[in-house]
Parts: sequence; C-alpha cells; structure tokens
Amino acid sequence: MIEPEVLDASLTAFGSMPSHAEVSVARLTPGQRLTRGFRGAGTFWAIAGACIFIPGLHFVLVPGFLLIGIVTGVMRVRDAETVVRVHGVCPRCKFEQDFTAGNRFAPTWRLDCRACHNHLELALTDRA
Repeated sequence: MIEPEVLDASLTAFGSMPSHAEVSVARLTPGQRLTRGFRGAGTFWAIAGACIFIPGLHFVLVPGFLLIGIVTGVMRVRDAETVVRVHGVCPRCKFEQDFTAGNRFAPTWRLDCRACHNHLELALTDRA
C-alpha cells in the first residue's frame, strides 16, 4: 500500500455547525485489490459451503451466497482507493475521535458518533 493521502473533510449533523475532519485514503496496488477481492468472495463462498448441510434451504442459500461472493469480489477489485482513517470532532457533542475506517472511498458518507450516537455526514472539502 502506498503512503495514505490525507484529505480535508467536514462533519455535519442536523442543526449543528460543521466541524473539521481528516480522511486518510490509500491507493491500492493491483495485487492488493485482487487479494481484497478474493478475500471478500471467499468469505461468502465459505458460508455457501457451510450451507450445503442445511436440508431444503441449501437449494436457495448455496447459489445465493455463491452469487453474492462473486458480486462482492468484483466490487472489491474495482475499488482503487480505500479509507484508512477518519479523524474528527463530532459537531454535536464536540468529542474528538477516530471513526470506523475501511469504507470504500466516496465523496460523502454517513458515520455514527460513539459518544452521542448521532448520525453524521462526512463530505470531502478538497480533492487534489
């Protein structure tokens, strides 16, 4: 993984002033993307393998999880960037924290504050 790029973003909550946040985004090499794809697909394929032993339902569950595995694998291979870290201050309760990372990279997405349990909207303010 190449050194993560730090981007400026803003956190907003309904009825509050936006606060500053930093988003660390890493570009993935083709090998890392392929590994992520196989790991995502393999998880659902393992579940499909376990569902073989469920009488009756295995006719639906096994093909379903095999298909979900393929879709998940393709989606993960297509992700060129991933969010490594999101750090900011909740605009409601002013609690400084690291938010859950590992999301696919997008210009905006929703986060939850661990302290006040409000739904926050994260939006990038710049993109070089």
